[in-house]
Amino acid sequence: MSEEVTYATLTFQDSAVAGNNRDGNNLRKRGYPAPSPIWRQAALSLLTLCLMLLIGLVTLGIMFLQTPNESNSDSEKLSQLQKIIHQQQDNLSQQLDKGRTFPVEEEFLKSQISDLLKRQEQMAIKLCQELVIHNSDHKCNPCPRMWQWYQNSCYYFTTNVEKNWINSKEDCTDKNSTLIKIDTLEEKDFLISQPLPKFSFFWLGLSWDPSAGYWSWEDGSIPSPTLFNTKEHAQINGSKECAYFQKGNIYISRCSAEIFWICEKSAALVKIEDLD
Repeated sequence: MSEEVTYATLTFQDSAVAGNNRDGNNLRKRGYPAPSPIWRQAALSLLTLCLMLLIGLVTLGIMFLQTPNESNSDSEKLSQLQKIIHQQQDNLSQQLDKGRTFPVEEEFLKSQISDLLKRQEQMAIKLCQELVIHNSDHKCNPCPRMWQWYQNSCYYFTTNVEKNWINSKEDCTDKNSTLIKIDTLEEKDFLISQPLPKFSFFWLGLSWDPSAGYWSWEDGSIPSPTLFNTKEHAQINGSKECAYFQKGNIYISRCSAEIFWICEKSAALVKIEDLD
Protein backbone atom coordinates (compact mmCIF):
# COMPACT_ATOMS: atom_id res chain seq x y z
CA MET A 1 0.00 0.00 0.00
CA SER A 2 2.82 2.43 0.88
CA GLU A 3 4.54 1.76 -2.49
CA GLU A 4 1.34 2.58 -4.43
CA VAL A 5 0.81 5.83 -2.56
CA THR A 6 4.42 6.87 -3.10
CA TYR A 7 4.24 6.10 -6.84
CA ALA A 8 0.99 8.00 -7.26
CA THR A 9 2.34 10.97 -5.35
CA LEU A 10 5.54 11.11 -7.40
CA THR A 11 3.60 10.78 -10.66
CA PHE A 12 1.29 13.61 -9.75
CA GLN A 13 4.16 15.84 -8.70
CA ASP A 14 6.13 15.17 -11.89
CA SER A 15 3.16 15.94 -14.14
CA ALA A 16 2.04 19.03 -12.31
CA VAL A 17 5.34 20.59 -11.23
CA ALA A 18 5.48 23.10 -14.07
CA GLY A 19 1.91 24.24 -13.64
CA ASN A 20 2.31 24.50 -9.89
CA ASN A 21 5.40 26.68 -10.25
CA ARG A 22 3.58 29.07 -12.59
CA ASP A 23 0.47 29.18 -10.41
CA GLY A 24 2.59 29.69 -7.30
CA ASN A 25 4.45 32.58 -8.90
CA ASN A 26 1.19 34.20 -10.02
CA LEU A 27 -0.34 33.87 -6.56
CA ARG A 28 2.70 35.33 -4.87
CA LYS A 29 2.60 38.25 -7.25
CA ARG A 30 -1.01 38.87 -6.22
CA GLY A 31 -0.15 38.61 -2.49
CA TYR A 32 -1.92 35.26 -1.79
CA PRO A 33 -0.28 32.39 0.08
CA ALA A 34 0.95 29.35 -1.82
CA PRO A 35 -1.57 26.50 -2.20
CA SER A 36 -1.58 23.81 0.53
CA PRO A 37 0.83 20.94 -0.23
CA ILE A 38 -0.64 17.55 -0.96
CA TRP A 39 0.74 16.09 2.27
CA ARG A 40 -2.15 17.71 4.14
CA GLN A 41 -4.40 15.04 2.66
CA ALA A 42 -2.00 12.40 3.92
CA ALA A 43 -2.02 13.97 7.38
CA LEU A 44 -5.83 13.89 7.39
CA SER A 45 -5.71 10.22 6.48
CA LEU A 46 -3.32 9.54 9.33
CA LEU A 47 -5.61 11.34 11.76
CA THR A 48 -8.56 9.26 10.55
CA LEU A 49 -6.52 6.11 11.08
CA CYS A 50 -5.67 7.18 14.65
CA LEU A 51 -9.33 7.77 15.46
CA MET A 52 -10.39 4.43 13.97
CA LEU A 53 -7.75 2.59 15.95
CA LEU A 54 -8.79 4.39 19.12
CA ILE A 55 -12.46 3.49 18.61
CA GLY A 56 -11.53 -0.13 18.00
CA LEU A 57 -9.41 -0.29 21.14
CA VAL A 58 -12.07 1.25 23.38
CA THR A 59 -14.80 -0.98 21.91
CA LEU A 60 -12.79 -4.11 22.53
CA GLY A 61 -12.03 -2.99 26.06
CA ILE A 62 -15.71 -2.45 26.80
CA MET A 63 -16.52 -5.89 25.42
CA PHE A 64 -13.93 -7.42 27.69
CA LEU A 65 -15.01 -5.61 30.85
CA GLN A 66 -18.68 -6.43 30.34
CA THR A 67 -18.05 -10.14 31.02
CA PRO A 68 -15.47 -10.31 33.87
CA ASN A 69 -16.79 -13.63 35.21
CA GLU A 70 -16.38 -15.65 32.03
CA SER A 71 -12.77 -16.78 32.35
CA ASN A 72 -12.49 -18.55 29.00
CA SER A 73 -14.02 -15.63 27.12
CA ASP A 74 -11.80 -13.21 29.07
CA SER A 75 -8.69 -15.09 28.02
CA GLU A 76 -9.65 -14.98 24.34
CA LYS A 77 -10.53 -11.28 24.43
CA LEU A 78 -7.34 -10.50 26.31
CA SER A 79 -5.33 -12.24 23.59
CA GLN A 80 -7.17 -10.24 20.93
CA LEU A 81 -6.56 -7.01 22.83
CA GLN A 82 -2.83 -7.67 23.06
CA LYS A 83 -2.65 -8.27 19.30
CA ILE A 84 -4.51 -5.04 18.55
CA ILE A 85 -2.28 -3.08 20.95
CA HIS A 86 0.85 -4.35 19.22
CA GLN A 87 -0.65 -3.70 15.78
CA GLN A 88 -1.54 -0.16 16.79
CA GLN A 89 1.92 0.57 18.06
CA ASP A 90 3.49 -0.79 14.87
CA ASN A 91 1.06 0.98 12.51
CA LEU A 92 1.23 4.32 14.26
CA SER A 93 5.02 4.18 14.45
CA GLN A 94 5.16 3.54 10.70
CA GLN A 95 2.79 6.41 9.98
CA LEU A 96 4.82 8.70 12.21
CA ASP A 97 7.99 7.77 10.35
CA LYS A 98 6.32 8.79 7.09
CA GLY A 99 5.32 12.14 8.52
CA ARG A 100 8.65 13.22 9.94
CA THR A 101 9.14 15.80 7.21
CA PHE A 102 6.00 17.67 8.38
CA PRO A 103 6.74 19.21 11.82
CA VAL A 104 3.20 20.34 12.66
CA GLU A 105 1.58 17.05 11.68
CA GLU A 106 4.35 15.12 13.42
CA GLU A 107 3.66 16.84 16.74
CA PHE A 108 -0.07 16.27 16.32
CA LEU A 109 0.46 12.56 15.65
CA LYS A 110 2.78 12.27 18.64
CA SER A 111 0.03 13.75 20.78
CA GLN A 112 -2.46 11.22 19.41
CA ILE A 113 -0.08 8.34 20.07
CA SER A 114 0.53 9.58 23.61
CA ASP A 115 -3.21 9.64 24.23
CA LEU A 116 -3.58 6.11 22.87
CA LEU A 117 -0.78 4.84 25.07
CA LYS A 118 -2.41 6.39 28.14
CA ARG A 119 -5.68 4.69 27.28
CA GLN A 120 -3.85 1.42 26.76
CA GLU A 121 -2.25 1.79 30.18
CA GLN A 122 -5.63 2.48 31.82
CA MET A 123 -7.14 -0.54 30.12
CA ALA A 124 -4.20 -2.73 31.09
CA ILE A 125 -4.69 -1.71 34.73
CA LYS A 126 -8.40 -2.56 34.58
CA LEU A 127 -7.69 -5.91 32.96
CA CYS A 128 -5.02 -6.72 35.53
CA GLN A 129 -7.40 -5.81 38.36
CA GLU A 130 -9.92 -8.32 37.02
CA LEU A 131 -7.24 -10.99 36.80
CA VAL A 132 -5.94 -10.30 40.31
CA ILE A 133 -9.47 -10.61 41.73
CA HIS A 134 -9.51 -14.22 40.52
CA ASN A 135 -5.84 -14.88 41.25
CA SER A 136 -3.95 -12.59 43.64
CA ASP A 137 -0.65 -14.18 42.56
CA HIS A 138 -1.14 -13.33 38.87
CA LYS A 139 2.09 -12.10 37.33
CA CYS A 140 0.51 -8.80 36.26
CA ASN A 141 0.00 -7.84 39.93
CA PRO A 142 2.15 -4.70 40.51
CA CYS A 143 2.39 -5.40 44.26
CA PRO A 144 4.51 -7.96 46.14
CA ARG A 145 2.93 -11.09 47.58
CA MET A 146 0.74 -10.41 50.65
CA TRP A 147 0.34 -6.72 49.71
CA GLN A 148 -3.02 -5.21 48.73
CA TRP A 149 -3.28 -3.21 45.50
CA TYR A 150 -5.37 -0.04 45.28
CA GLN A 151 -4.98 2.61 42.55
CA ASN A 152 -1.27 3.56 42.45
CA SER A 153 -0.24 2.09 45.80
CA CYS A 154 0.46 -1.22 47.54
CA TYR A 155 -0.55 -1.75 51.19
CA TYR A 156 0.72 -4.17 53.79
CA PHE A 157 -1.52 -4.77 56.83
CA THR A 158 0.35 -6.14 59.83
CA THR A 159 -2.07 -8.08 62.04
CA ASN A 160 0.12 -10.69 63.72
CA VAL A 161 2.38 -8.51 65.86
CA GLU A 162 2.09 -5.14 67.61
CA LYS A 163 4.74 -2.41 67.86
CA ASN A 164 5.01 1.23 68.90
CA TRP A 165 4.94 4.01 66.30
CA ILE A 166 8.73 4.30 65.89
CA ASN A 167 9.27 0.55 65.50
CA SER A 168 6.34 0.31 63.08
CA LYS A 169 7.86 3.06 61.00
CA GLU A 170 11.20 1.22 60.95
CA ASP A 171 9.50 -1.99 59.84
CA CYS A 172 7.94 -0.17 56.88
CA THR A 173 11.34 1.30 56.02
CA ASP A 174 12.77 -2.24 55.98
CA LYS A 175 10.03 -3.12 53.48
CA ASN A 176 11.05 -0.19 51.25
CA SER A 177 7.86 1.65 52.19
CA THR A 178 6.45 4.14 54.71
CA LEU A 179 3.61 4.14 57.20
CA ILE A 180 0.43 4.78 55.26
CA LYS A 181 -0.50 8.28 54.15
CA ILE A 182 -4.21 8.85 53.49
CA ASP A 183 -4.57 11.29 50.58
CA THR A 184 -8.25 11.03 49.69
CA LEU A 185 -11.64 10.01 51.04
CA GLU A 186 -11.62 7.19 48.46
CA GLU A 187 -8.44 5.82 50.00
CA LYS A 188 -10.05 6.05 53.42
CA ASP A 189 -13.02 4.07 52.10
CA PHE A 190 -10.61 1.47 50.74
CA LEU A 191 -9.20 0.95 54.22
CA ILE A 192 -12.70 0.61 55.65
CA SER A 193 -13.54 -2.06 53.06
CA GLN A 194 -10.70 -4.36 54.10
CA PRO A 195 -11.59 -7.55 56.02
CA LEU A 196 -9.64 -6.59 59.14
CA PRO A 197 -10.03 -7.92 62.69
CA LYS A 198 -13.02 -6.32 64.42
CA PHE A 199 -11.09 -4.67 67.25
CA SER A 200 -7.92 -3.60 65.48
CA PHE A 201 -5.90 -0.38 65.55
CA PHE A 202 -3.33 0.59 62.92
CA TRP A 203 -0.60 3.20 63.06
CA LEU A 204 -0.65 5.84 60.32
CA GLY A 205 2.29 7.88 59.05
CA LEU A 206 0.78 10.94 60.73
CA SER A 207 2.49 12.48 63.76
CA TRP A 208 2.87 15.75 65.63
CA ASP A 209 5.97 17.81 64.80
CA PRO A 210 6.82 19.63 68.05
CA SER A 211 9.43 21.89 66.44
CA ALA A 212 7.05 23.07 63.70
CA GLY A 213 3.93 22.95 65.83
CA TYR A 214 1.64 21.03 63.45
CA TRP A 215 0.65 17.52 62.32
CA SER A 216 2.34 16.13 59.22
CA TRP A 217 2.73 12.93 57.22
CA GLU A 218 6.09 11.21 56.90
CA ASP A 219 6.84 13.09 53.67
CA GLY A 220 6.37 16.42 55.48
CA SER A 221 2.99 17.29 53.93
CA ILE A 222 0.12 18.57 56.06
CA PRO A 223 -3.06 16.43 56.18
CA SER A 224 -6.04 17.83 54.30
CA PRO A 225 -8.85 19.05 56.61
CA THR A 226 -11.40 17.43 54.29
CA LEU A 227 -10.18 13.98 55.34
CA PHE A 228 -11.43 14.39 58.88
CA ASN A 229 -14.87 14.83 60.39
CA THR A 230 -15.51 17.16 63.33
CA LYS A 231 -14.84 14.46 65.91
CA GLU A 232 -11.56 13.48 64.26
CA HIS A 233 -10.45 17.12 64.04
CA ALA A 234 -11.01 17.52 67.78
CA GLN A 235 -8.97 14.38 68.38
CA ILE A 236 -5.93 15.37 66.33
CA ASN A 237 -5.80 18.76 68.04
CA GLY A 238 -5.15 17.03 71.36
CA SER A 239 -1.89 16.60 73.26
CA LYS A 240 -0.90 13.12 72.04
CA GLU A 241 1.55 12.84 69.16
CA CYS A 242 0.83 9.83 66.90
CA ALA A 243 -2.26 8.98 64.84
CA TYR A 244 -3.90 5.63 64.22
CA PHE A 245 -6.82 4.27 62.20
CA GLN A 246 -9.71 2.27 63.63
CA LYS A 247 -13.15 1.42 62.22
CA GLY A 248 -12.94 4.10 59.54
CA ASN A 249 -11.88 6.89 61.88
CA ILE A 250 -8.60 8.57 62.75
CA TYR A 251 -7.57 8.98 66.39
CA ILE A 252 -4.41 9.92 68.28
CA SER A 253 -2.50 8.11 70.97
CA ARG A 254 0.78 7.97 72.83
CA CYS A 255 3.49 6.96 70.35
CA SER A 256 4.70 4.33 72.82
CA ALA A 257 1.45 2.33 72.55
CA GLU A 258 1.85 -1.00 70.74
CA ILE A 259 -0.67 -1.74 68.00
CA PHE A 260 -0.78 -2.97 64.38
CA TRP A 261 0.32 -0.82 61.46
CA ILE A 262 -0.09 -0.33 57.70
CA CYS A 263 2.79 0.16 55.25
CA GLU A 264 2.36 1.80 51.85
CA LYS A 265 4.54 2.08 48.74
CA SER A 266 4.08 2.91 45.07
CA ALA A 267 2.76 0.14 42.84
CA ALA A 268 4.89 -0.94 39.90
CA LEU A 269 3.71 -0.35 36.34
CA VAL A 270 1.34 -2.93 34.86
CA LYS A 271 3.03 -4.49 31.84
CA ILE A 272 0.90 -5.49 28.88
CA GLU A 273 3.05 -8.56 28.28
CA ASP A 274 2.15 -9.82 31.78
CA LEU A 275 -1.57 -9.93 31.02
CA ASP A 276 -1.41 -13.49 29.65
